[in-house]
Amino acid sequence: MKKFYLMAGLWAALFSAKAQQLATFDDAELQPGSFYNGSDGAGGINSGGFWFPNDYNFEYGSWSGFAVSNMKDTVTAGYENQYSAITGGGSALSENYAVVYWPGALKMEFDTAVEITGFEVTNSTYAYLNMRDGDSNGFSKKFGGVDGTDPDFLKLLVWGTDAWDNLTDTVAFFLADFQFEDSNEDYIVNSWEWVNLSSLGAVKKLHFGMESSDTGDWGINTPTYFCIDNFTAAKLTQAVNVNETTRELKVFPNPVTDVFFVDVPENARALTLTDNAGKLVFSRQLHGGAKLQIDALRGFPSGIYFLKVISEEGWSGRKVIKK
Repeated sequence: MKKFYLMAGLWAALFSAKAQQLATFDDAELQPGSFYNGSDGAGGINSGGFWFPNDYNFEYGSWSGFAVSNMKDTVTAGYENQYSAITGGGSALSENYAVVYWPGALKMEFDTAVEITGFEVTNSTYAYLNMRDGDSNGFSKKFGGVDGTDPDFLKLLVWGTDAWDNLTDTVAFFLADFQFEDSNEDYIVNSWEWVNLSSLGAVKKLHFGMESSDTGDWGINTPTYFCIDNFTAAKLTQAVNVNETTRELKVFPNPVTDVFFVDVPENARALTLTDNAGKLVFSRQLHGGAKLQIDALRGFPSGIYFLKVISEEGWSGRKVIKK
């Protein structure tokens, strides 16, 4: 993985950052004590120049993804109060914030690469009271159990992928954590907390995941809701394009059995090899041109792989076919 981060850093260097943009969700026009969940079929929310997707099911009147709310109910338990933050409002006493319902997979996609600084997060009232008290119908449990010692948790995962769908980094944030030896340290988040995403680097997609200790045959029993505010990121402008003079990399033999060679240009700075699903197979930092022998496909299945070489002027790529 260390070599991959070197490559990701070089890719990021091919872009220049614009000024940071801030999504506060206050640009959504809401009546007091209301919410917007995509029921008009727009497919998402635009705030601060970023698109936050949602999916509204007209047949069932259900939704997933991002909604905007200014609901303030911190005491009513259950699904009917799914649009409230446990803080009773947005960060720093602002009105609007986003409620996120994670249906099993959720991602934001960007037209150009972005560097994400982070966002603020807290629990929804629905999830918070469910974890604190358990569900009235017994579907999900009270965190900590009867005596408070069960090692329960609810974790938010955020990860980025670059222009080639390679993972850049993953950040984990515990919305609730009862895994401490001293149960007095157990907590369920009930304030706005900052999630630092600067380690993700330049990304084209931002993915969200959730994990809980309380699971069943259908997945997570804990309500998979959380709230965000002050999403902060900088859009990047591409400083260079594909280098026309090195677009056609010399790769031989191709198709390959196990080992192949690459004529690396003098201005090359990094090389990566990924499989058809975008998973990194091999990466190397480069210092000048050479004929490079690569045996990274030994033991890998037959199929199509993608070779990319990054130079100071741009990048070039080539499909590598393994017999």
